[in-house]
Amino acid sequence: MKNRRQTTRAATQYGAIVTIGKERFLINNISSEGIGVVVEGPETFFLGQRIEAIHFPKDNQDVTLKGIVSHISKTDRGHLCGIRFVFSGTKDFAFVEGLARKYRDDIQPPVLESSSDRKESPK
Repeated sequence: MKNRRQTTRAATQYGAIVTIGKERFLINNISSEGIGVVVEGPETFFLGQRIEAIHFPKDNQDVTLKGIVSHISKTDRGHLCGIRFVFSGTKDFAFVEGLARKYRDDIQPPVLESSSDRKESPK
């Protein structure tokens, strides 16, 4: 099966929590396009469901985004629900990009480029 993913997902290891509606969920992964949350069962959400309130606590303010349920799958941790973000502006997108980058950088150290990987610039 071809991987159609265009952005890198960052796994979360720190028990990061997000509030969707009035319930709290453990974040499994996040990218600039969406979020994966661990749910109790496949009936928690349904495919295509519009999510009007995804709350991310950030310092002294809450950031609230919207999304659409894009998949529900069974995993070894329970069920995983993928929610694709629907951004209302560039500020929301920048927030998610920063959050995904933070998780990616906290978990995986940057890959250092070796001198043999660099391309020579034309002279």
